[in-house]
Amino acid sequence: MRKSAALTLTLLSPFTAEFLLADQYLAGPPELVQQLVMFALYVAFYGAAALLIRETVRRTGRGWPTMLTLALAFGVFEEGLLTQTLFNPHYLGLDLLSSGHVPVLGIGGPWTVYVLTLHVVWSIGAPIAITEALFGREPWLKKAGVSLWSVTLVLGAAATFGVSYAMGHFLAHPAQLAGAAVVVIALVVAAFRFRSTVWTSTPGNPWVALALGVGASSAFQLLRGLDSLPWLVVGLLLALEAATAVAILRLRPPAFPLAAGAVLTYCWIGMKTTIPHGTIAIVEQSVLILVAVALLVVTGRSTRPLAGNS
Repeated sequence: MRKSAALTLTLLSPFTAEFLLADQYLAGPPELVQQLVMFALYVAFYGAAALLIRETVRRTGRGWPTMLTLALAFGVFEEGLLTQTLFNPHYLGLDLLSSGHVPVLGIGGPWTVYVLTLHVVWSIGAPIAITEALFGREPWLKKAGVSLWSVTLVLGAAATFGVSYAMGHFLAHPAQLAGAAVVVIALVVAAFRFRSTVWTSTPGNPWVALALGVGASSAFQLLRGLDSLPWLVVGLLLALEAATAVAILRLRPPAFPLAAGAVLTYCWIGMKTTIPHGTIAIVEQSVLILVAVALLVVTGRSTRPLAGNS
């Protein structure tokens, strides 16, 4: 059971973060091997990170505040130190930083808020909530497993940096890299300042939680499209995140329906992204959506989602 739980999480994290969003899709046989290799890389990086974050939090008796703060540290680590999209104005040929550009930091306000939230919610948070709903919150790894996945994470991080660097040979300014490293360390330290759970009472209504998850995550994705008003977008995104956090604290919903709502949002966002790429891509994305929905249904029918939420 523990091995199944660990494997599920390490597969679900990259599946949700990259493939369900349609940042990666197979688009027919010519791309199959390349995408499978990329999925293996994502398992080594996203999957290992999600598993080790979750394992650390549960072993130390902490809850979701620590989990999500570590997820934010992971996001800064990837986007600031490895792929460096926070600082690269031409990453993948995209113009990510001109909207709301902050010259003194070399970042774009909307992109920074957006991409870091993606990691907190979809790369780490939602996959952990869904997997724990299926398998429970006890530790899943023994010492050998922790060591194995730690090595895997290091290798995955190195490969992620190497692949990203090979695409454009971009390196951020040393001051930017140092600043990102300081932020990562500060977030890790802050994460372990949380010593008690946010809520311990009976969970709230799961259907309300599902609606909140779908509504908040869909609004977040739609607001991102207002590129012509960058600082309004930043303010609205942060306000939405703050309002969602307040709603969660007041409603005390179970974690799984919130995560399910976020995953359903990725289903429609991913399909919207896929449609311009043609029939094959649409069919393949439809298969991914069916897999995601089937997993949510199976999980929703179990009894574990209504267990504790810490």
